[in-house]
Amino acid sequence: MSGLCLLVIAVLFAPSVSAEPVTNTSEPSYQVVQGEQVIPIEPITGDEPVEEFYDYRNPEVGDRDHPYWGRSYSSEGTTEYQQDDTSILMLYDGPEGVSLVAVHDRYHDDQDAGTTGGSVSWEVSGLPEDGEWAVIDDDYGWLTEDEQKDDIFYLDEDHQTGAAGNDGEPPSDVDAMLSWVWLTGRTDGMAFRGIGSEPSITIDPAFNSESYHRYGDQRRADEPPDRPGMGERYNGTVDDWQLIVPAGDDEFDRISLPSLDEPIEIRSTESETESEIPEMSVESVSLNESTIEPNEQARLTAVVENSGAANGSYTVGLEVADTELQTETVAVAAGDQQTIEFTQSFAAAGVYELSVDDEQVSLLVEESDDTVETPTNASTDETEETIPGFGPITALGALLVSVAAAWIHCRDTPGTA
Repeated sequence: MSGLCLLVIAVLFAPSVSAEPVTNTSEPSYQVVQGEQVIPIEPITGDEPVEEFYDYRNPEVGDRDHPYWGRSYSSEGTTEYQQDDTSILMLYDGPEGVSLVAVHDRYHDDQDAGTTGGSVSWEVSGLPEDGEWAVIDDDYGWLTEDEQKDDIFYLDEDHQTGAAGNDGEPPSDVDAMLSWVWLTGRTDGMAFRGIGSEPSITIDPAFNSESYHRYGDQRRADEPPDRPGMGERYNGTVDDWQLIVPAGDDEFDRISLPSLDEPIEIRSTESETESEIPEMSVESVSLNESTIEPNEQARLTAVVENSGAANGSYTVGLEVADTELQTETVAVAAGDQQTIEFTQSFAAAGVYELSVDDEQVSLLVEESDDTVETPTNASTDETEETIPGFGPITALGALLVSVAAAWIHCRDTPGTA
């Protein structure tokens, strides 16, 4: 037999190898910890600097041609993540490193359509000394020497880089004390660039009436009441504190933190012992019906177990033939289980292998009795594409035909043996 024939048959029988994505082990990984809750968090990635991602607008940055000029006094670049009466926290990985980004409340073009503003104060410690304030919202008082500036920022001398000014010394053992108040339909927040690969940043929050300053209050004996007539549009409430995490294909998930009162820590997953990290896995999957008709809804239930010693959240996806159809995120306490339900329909008859993580079940979609059943050995392109269960059989038949043709050709060709 000629070398060419041997090569043809060898190629036909060679096992197919699908390239696995290469994992970059040097990429930093992060988590947010609040009490016993440990939540893995990946950065939102982008090609633009975090200033452009945040896109804070105010009229004190220059003339109207300046890219950040505007009268919203809000973040206009993060509107897809914002929610009314909600404070969001995320990591953003841009061309100049990973930044910690926070936005309070939601910006509305029609200001009166927004919910009443609010007030939040954070005491922040553990900021890297080589980091910088990419955005401090609002900074117009420093830029204009306006003593009526809404927000108060106390920054220690080692953590003032990037800020246009400073309102005083923060409490001892704290790198920064940030106190925001904002108006109906607007936002406040900040972006600190350069948290590094092994951060240990703590945020001690004070939302709503617990914040450092709130319009009309008299809690600070050394200060007069803050604009007592302004409270009606400033003194709303923040009801939820959320983490924003990517979910693939430009999608994202929201994970609500358990408490508005407890401190949180942003840190590297490498900094913790195994016992402090949740151990999450999908223990089982099941179908309510193993056989359905086309376009009928199938319901799949997945059981997620946390066998670790810390609470955590887990994101799972429903896949068919390596194609992800849906994702869901669930919080699971240490040593506990939670269930997630997916519903999915299929238009074409066939056998569908449904998987959640490494757990798999088979779903048969068969034609109803009052329709003409498509033969299972149909060779049309449409049948091969829409019935995953029969794709391998068709491919095997084609393979055997090709091998037979190659053998006959080699047998009948002079000079082969």
